Amino acid sequence: MSASPLADNDAVLEIENFSVDYGWGDNAVRAVNNVTLSVRRSRVLGIAGESGSGKSTLVYAVTRLLRSPGVIAGGRARLTFDDSSAADAKRRSIDLLSATSSELRTIRWSQVSIVLQSALNALNPVLRIGHEFDEVLRTHRPSMSKAQRRERAAELLGLVGLDEDRLARFPHELSGGQRQRIMIALALALDPQLVIMDEPTTALDVVTQREIVNELAQLRARFGFSMIFITHDLSLLVELADDIAVMYAGNVVEWAPAGDLYHAPRHPYTLGLLNSSPPLSGERRELVGIAGAPPDLSQPLSGCSFQARCAFALERCATDVPELRVIDDSGRKVACWLHETPTMVPEPLRRRGAAPSPTVTQEVVS
Repeated sequence: MSASPLADNDAVLEIENFSVDYGWGDNAVRAVNNVTLSVRRSRVLGIAGESGSGKSTLVYAVTRLLRSPGVIAGGRARLTFDDSSAADAKRRSIDLLSATSSELRTIRWSQVSIVLQSALNALNPVLRIGHEFDEVLRTHRPSMSKAQRRERAAELLGLVGLDEDRLARFPHELSGGQRQRIMIALALALDPQLVIMDEPTTALDVVTQREIVNELAQLRARFGFSMIFITHDLSLLVELADDIAVMYAGNVVEWAPAGDLYHAPRHPYTLGLLNSSPPLSGERRELVGIAGAPPDLSQPLSGCSFQARCAFALERCATDVPELRVIDDSGRKVACWLHETPTMVPEPLRRRGAAPSPTVTQEVVS
């Protein structure tokens, strides 16, 4: 592996100036635009945004799972991990974009794993669940006996609250929540240091969603792995994530500690997302969606990608692209011209409260 020892570095994954296109040349669509993020050791980074914002594309590209016509257009991605197989047991680093297929195989499952969006599609419909576990363990832990692999599979199911008898079942014989728990158990099979969850609660009922989020929080606390949790539901992230990055039209528009972002959003798009989600507590309120639609990324964009939908847009928002920059002592980052001058920030983006109030250009959700 082309890995090298690092000095003290608390980052598990570092993504810098990362861009992804779909297509080539004049027909290319910029799906992820110059994104810089990092995931710290034993912390959860939530990535939120509506469909098409670039959330899943980003993590698939970083982990080299992006399929054609997706193309990495620039940037770097580095994974840092505790190499227990090395005699010196130091932290090691690997450049994910230049890594060979062989090098990637050595870190997948063992250092970084991913839970895909649809568990029903991810599990082979003609194989029993036990075969899925056996294949992973046999491939990556060839020294394990068949009995040891079976024991480990049963142990993993127990971690997610499932009985050993599920190993004999086919995917169609299980509920959506059970299939998702199996995907989580598979992701933890080799004790990875980074687990990526790509909308793991999609298509599940609200009760099952909350159960899975609670189980993930308990597993993270028990084993100490880092996590990227991707979703369009900010209310899920505030319960699980340490930090949240909000993406819109391929850009990170806000990054902040989870509680700060939920109680005091500073980007108009973040405010709009929260207004369209049911509050976790307090009085019931009418849900309000964001009027309009995301921009057509196949066409050249000028200025802020959200300006056409923003009630607070300034004249320069239509022509100048705002950079993601730190705006306060907490390290919060926002890409919005409104924060260029503190006196220009509208009151809804300055207040701090238990829940946001409708302020963005809106349409009522019926």
